[in-house]
Amino acid sequence: MDAGAPTGLVGWKAVGLALAALLAGVSLLAVPSLHAQSGAARSATSPAAETDSAALVTLATWADQVWLSLLDRDGAYYGRLAEEGIFQRLNPGMDHEYELDVRSSLFGPGEDARWAGLPNGYRVAGASISNPHILNVVDWRQEIHVSGPVDLMARYRRERSLTARRDYPWVGLRWRDVLGTPWTVRVGLGVHYFKPSADVEVGVARSWRDREDRSWTLEVRLAALDAFNDAIFQGLGVKADEVDAHYDYAGAPLAARTTLRAAASRWRAELHAGSSRRSEVQVTFPGTGLAPFTQLEQVAFLGALLQVTPLERVTLALYGTWARADTERRAPASGLGFTLREEAVTVGARARTRLNPLWAVETELARVRRPEWRSPEGGASREQCDREVFAQAALVRYPEAGWAGRLAYALLDRDAGYRAPWLTSQNHRLITEAGHRFRSGFEVTAGLRWDLDNLAREAFEGGHLRLSAAW
Repeated sequence: MDAGAPTGLVGWKAVGLALAALLAGVSLLAVPSLHAQSGAARSATSPAAETDSAALVTLATWADQVWLSLLDRDGAYYGRLAEEGIFQRLNPGMDHEYELDVRSSLFGPGEDARWAGLPNGYRVAGASISNPHILNVVDWRQEIHVSGPVDLMARYRRERSLTARRDYPWVGLRWRDVLGTPWTVRVGLGVHYFKPSADVEVGVARSWRDREDRSWTLEVRLAALDAFNDAIFQGLGVKADEVDAHYDYAGAPLAARTTLRAAASRWRAELHAGSSRRSEVQVTFPGTGLAPFTQLEQVAFLGALLQVTPLERVTLALYGTWARADTERRAPASGLGFTLREEAVTVGARARTRLNPLWAVETELARVRRPEWRSPEGGASREQCDREVFAQAALVRYPEAGWAGRLAYALLDRDAGYRAPWLTSQNHRLITEAGHRFRSGFEVTAGLRWDLDNLAREAFEGGHLRLSAAW
């Protein structure tokens, strides 16, 4: 299909019925043998952390990404003061398969869910998207016991994509069971090369049980954004002309987020929410003489997930997310002010049917809306809506140790609106992956992507590689 030809979004009924039929068929094959597998065989061949009720998906990675787009504005693709806004979702360098490359090559929902539960680990993913460019993501985390109830925590996130150019180290201290209470306190610092951009986070968390098989975890965090900006420019007397851009906040920029998780033997749930205080900053450019302006910014997000295991080998998950970023630039001197509101709304479902301890079928269906409203200063607002449907079905082999593999079919149907017509298309893809899991916690996976729309002409669409280790 021509990438530039406009297409209507795939009907929800057609895609939903196809995936439901596949899932139902696999489930019927699996149900007769539910009791054929002995407990000894299950424990010998299935991974200890990958039971039938193991996490299919988590929203923790999504919430962390939105939170990081607020903390690390310097790491956005077009930079801290870009007219593209805070999320910066559209880039002329993207092609009509970029979103599908991200979804089918980097870490999947199951890998994110396993990563979210690890205190120590390292992972890296790379995917070829063109001859000169490779998408890559690196995550590292480490916890070191210091003394008594105190631990040192370190995190690092690297991202090279068409939405971010990020290197974000974070270090913190955690104090468990503070003063004999069930609460844990955490203090952390986001390290930036540009000193005024450093952020300070303070968080409290606790876990408890209200029944024998049900556990809860609550975490609340408060962040001071650009925490040392006033201290550097005012307290230390740093001259404004020593930097490219000088920031003068009208009030302290603050943000808060909370996470609530609950789990029992056959279900688990997550709730993530966060918001920043509407900040106002005066930006001047003493070194270049560019026209000054005042910028107002705010970010908010909310996500909920419910996963259930209605049958021994069937697990279902439903989730929804919403995120919004508001940017208002007042530039009377130049007349280049604007107002921009970016939103992203996702509703999705995932399902896993385990055929035996080693093999499973996983399906996914998601609908995404990314509307935004932009208006020049004093002008009328114009809406741009970017809509897509994503569907995937995969046969997966995932042992505790040994050879792993995945054969997946993926569909992305997108209408990117008038601002990015080159992204409007419908794409069908086959993903083949093979890898190996070691009992030490190391895992490597390599994959190839195949274009089902151009099998006869140019079927190969690139390769990808993922490495991870846990300790």
